Formats: sequence, C-alpha cells, structure tokens
Amino acid sequence: MATSADKTQWRDLYDEVVLTNLCTGCSACVVVCPFHVLGYENDHPVQLQEEGPDGCRHGDKGCDICTRACPRFREWEQELDVSLFGRTRGPEEIIGVHRDIVLARASDPRVLAHGQDGGVVSALLIWGLETGQIDGALTSRLSDERAWDAEPAVVTDVEGVLATAGSRYTYSANPLALVKAAEQGLSKVALVGMSCQASVTGALESRRVNKWRRKIAWTFGLLCSKTFTYDGLNVEIAQNELGLDLADIARVNIKGKLLFYTKDGEEIQYSLKQAHRFTRPGCLHCPDFAAEHADISFGGLGQSEGWTLTIIRTELGERVWSEAVAAGVVESRPGSEDPAAIALMDKLASHSRKRWPVNELPSEWSVPGALPTADGNGGPVPATAPATEL
Repeated sequence: MATSADKTQWRDLYDEVVLTNLCTGCSACVVVCPFHVLGYENDHPVQLQEEGPDGCRHGDKGCDICTRACPRFREWEQELDVSLFGRTRGPEEIIGVHRDIVLARASDPRVLAHGQDGGVVSALLIWGLETGQIDGALTSRLSDERAWDAEPAVVTDVEGVLATAGSRYTYSANPLALVKAAEQGLSKVALVGMSCQASVTGALESRRVNKWRRKIAWTFGLLCSKTFTYDGLNVEIAQNELGLDLADIARVNIKGKLLFYTKDGEEIQYSLKQAHRFTRPGCLHCPDFAAEHADISFGGLGQSEGWTLTIIRTELGERVWSEAVAAGVVESRPGSEDPAAIALMDKLASHSRKRWPVNELPSEWSVPGALPTADGNGGPVPATAPATEL
C-alpha cells in the first residue's frame, strides 16, 4: 500500500519535521538509516556528512527510509491507525482507538514496590522475559554520567527491569536502544516509551520498514503530556529552587503537582504550572497524550493509590493482557470504577491535540489536531492556547 512517505527523503524530513519543530526526538530515523549518516544531538537527528544539514547523497539517489520511519511525517496518524487497527479513529475517540480501559497493579509485592504507580509495565516485562515471549526490553535508565538524567537502555533480565523501573520526566530516546539490541542478537523486544516513541512501531509497520519492525514484539506506551529539560527540572527546580541534592532523590512523580521523594521518605511538592516553563521544546507540538499507537498504554492517572490506568488497544495487546491476567501477573478491575481518571485522560488528550499546528499544515496533514465538535462530527481546530499552558 502506498504511503505519504514514499519517494521522499531526508531533505523532506528535515524541512517538514525538524525545522518546523514537529520533531519529538524519538530517534526512529537515526535507528533505521542504513548508511549511518544521521546522528542524534540535543534531542534531534542531525546530518553527519558534508552535504550540509538538509543534504543526503543517498536520499538524492532514492533512499526514503528515514521519512518512512518518522511517526510525525505527513499523514502519519491516519496511516498508523489503518495499519494497527484496520480503520482511522472516529472524532469521538479522543484518546485513540482502544478495546478496553482497566485499572491494574502488579501482583508481586517486589515489583509493586519498585515500579511507578501500579508497577504494571515492570510486571509484564518480567513475565514476558520469563515466558520467552520477549528476549529484551528497550527502556531507560539513570545515567552514570549525570545525576538523574535518563538514557536509553536494553534490559534482558528481572534485575534489569527492576533497576530501570520508574519515571524520570526528562527525555530518553528509547528507540535508540534498538540498535544495541540488534547488536546483541535480540529479535523480539518490547519497546517501552512515551507517546511519541510508542508510535514508532506503527510507523515502521505501516510504511514497511520491515528489518526493524520485526524486531519489536510488544509496544508499551506511557501516557505523557510533556517532559522537561534536564537543566530546568534537575538544576533550576530541584537544586536551585528546592535546595535538593540529586543524590538524595529516590523517585519523581506527577500527581497534579511535581513531586520529589527523598531517600529518607520526605515528599517535596512543586507547582506543575510553574514547571511548565521548562517544557522540552520537542514536546510543544506533540498531539498524543495517550500513547495512541501502543499495544497497551499506561498512566498514573488513577485516583486510587497504587493502581495504573491501562488502555488496551491492539488485538495483540488484548491477547497479552488476557494471558497476563490469567497467569496472575497483574490484578485488574474495570476502568469504570474510576470515572475521574478517565475524564482526566480525555481532558489531557484533548489539550494535547490542540497543540498540533493545523493552521500551518496542508489539510491532509492536519488530522492529529482533530477534535469532536458539538454536531458530533470532527475536524482540525486551530491551536489557540500556548502549549506550555496545557
């Protein structure tokens, strides 16, 4: 099937995605480049060769693999929807196509203690590794070089999963770890990533980047409205304003406020509204809050402590979830028991879709900004609120 990325090249990707700030920094284009002419600097792809920032001799000869891998290029949302779900989303599906919404938590107390909120992602990864359904996971870990910075990682055992559990709220381009996974001979990994990264698998599938697509067995998406710059979160807020030593921080969370937990059990709160000024630039136009193209999406919106709001999306995701529940890996209850969490998810998803710059794009590329209207139909609406206020 033809796609909007066919017969394009790096120059198109650079002009239409990188220069327009639609690029989230997911790194998919860097991973798939067969000629290794793209690098990754400051959360963006860069041309490493002498042709200049927008030049590529291979693209001039017909290579289009970087544009085909990009989950923000041209008609990406429609193409990913059709490939993963067999149809495009309806205007009322503000969080994207899905099969079920549940509340869940890990059954193993050790996993629950290590994980974020309900520890569900960690529980599923451990179960997948132990049962041979996956042979590794692409996730993030704390950097050895800079305190509380996140970096891509490949984990292949229980200890690795538990060591990388939890959220950092700075950006880690987890798909970059796919290169290392391939070097290790792994062939069925789970990709765990924020919303933009969870769309990488669908981009690879819908646009036939098969060499890399077939290495990903599961795609787990993390609900995400934004990440923060490292200097903003960990230097200005944590150290300069709150007086925290980064070595004393045990974990970070967001529950209507930015929360820092120290190793001695203290909780320090910071206004989320005040933190918005440190939003990472790559997040300002992202329309996807709910990780709409994952097999399963997860977020800590539940009003009950220790439960993860879980959105089951694809047929594969439904099978994985059903088998995990049957195996006692996770506990699950209906999402309808927490209507406030679902309402909050809808609200945040709507806010995120308003970020997509529909008034600056051709109409066929503006679909990610579509919202339901009063008459029940839907259509792109111009973004009117600054993204940092959402």
